[in-house]
Amino acid sequence: RLTEQLDHWLLHPLWGLPLFFAGLYLTFQVVWVLGLGVQDWLSDTFDAFQGQVLEPFLAGLPPLLSSLLLEGLYGGITTVAAFVPLVTIFFVVMAIVEDSGYLARAAYLMDGLMARLGLDGRSFVLSLMGFGCNVPALLATRIIRSPGLRLLTMLVIPFSLCSARLQVFVFLIACLFPPQWGAAVLVSLYGWSILAALLTALCFQGYFPNTDPFLLELPPYRWPTGRQVLLRAWGEVRHFLARATGFIMIGVLVVWVLTHLPLNATPSSPQTWAGQLGTALQPLLAPVGITPALTIALIVGFVAKEIVIGALAVIYHLSGTSLQQAIAEELTPLQAYSFMLFTLLYTPCLSTLATLWSESKRWRFSLFATLYALGMAWVVSGSVYQLGHWWGWG
Repeated sequence: RLTEQLDHWLLHPLWGLPLFFAGLYLTFQVVWVLGLGVQDWLSDTFDAFQGQVLEPFLAGLPPLLSSLLLEGLYGGITTVAAFVPLVTIFFVVMAIVEDSGYLARAAYLMDGLMARLGLDGRSFVLSLMGFGCNVPALLATRIIRSPGLRLLTMLVIPFSLCSARLQVFVFLIACLFPPQWGAAVLVSLYGWSILAALLTALCFQGYFPNTDPFLLELPPYRWPTGRQVLLRAWGEVRHFLARATGFIMIGVLVVWVLTHLPLNATPSSPQTWAGQLGTALQPLLAPVGITPALTIALIVGFVAKEIVIGALAVIYHLSGTSLQQAIAEELTPLQAYSFMLFTLLYTPCLSTLATLWSESKRWRFSLFATLYALGMAWVVSGSVYQLGHWWGWG
């Protein structure tokens, strides 16, 4: 009887979708507020531990070895650990929603619309969850049985504007755009994110056909048990840590080598291998409005988008307000917007790529997803930059 009464409203032709979006918003708020709060606390703890314990302890070592241990190995561990709060809270909330019986109803509500894009209701829910973090959204594609539909959903999810990219965008918007335009610029980036996902689904639905019908059983509503929710969340988090740690560590060490060698070069300067690579890529990225310094930030951001701001601080040898002023003097708003578009669409972080490869079990698909995202980033940001120049905006 209770299930029938709830479904009368939650599956209502008129009120079902508004109630679904309201519930989805609350879900995002829980993951966002709790996850980022714990993530900030962990970051402060890691920084304090590095400054008060590790740096004094390693002070007697050669500077290069100390940098390798602190910025390489320790940085790799903290990069993985920074994802843990968001992943844990996400799976706890998802376990509650799924065990309650509502997740099946959310998929049912969105199936009609998403079927026209070659997806279904579950794909829509997972793509929206990717706005918190792409990694758990990719992990959650396990609920999709059709191989083609699962691959298409995995191809779309990395375009969701995750919280790591949001930090970069908020920083650059504050640098180069007036306060009254800040919200509009940020909303436009979310619009580009959704548009990229929709266009990708439309273009590739024929290559990843969904041969299975969407059969869905609507279970009765139940109160989730705390023990079951925690056990399921811990199982997913443990699997994530075991899978992603190796990839993140290798990626961080490679970036450290690129930004610290040769030995006679200033770290993260144009004279390093990363800087030389940025200069070599300038003919390709100049039509997009991306400078060599921004190119280095993009290369470093391949590991995790949170590193982009830190890379800019190292490149400019400034921080805080001084860094914002220096960037505002060197870049135009059009260049900054083009850079943000490229950051939004190009290759996702190393953790996302590791998850994509691990979940798909297809290296060709993972390589295609990477190159496709790079190509779309170059075309979209280059078009916007050139059109902006044509209109006299930069």
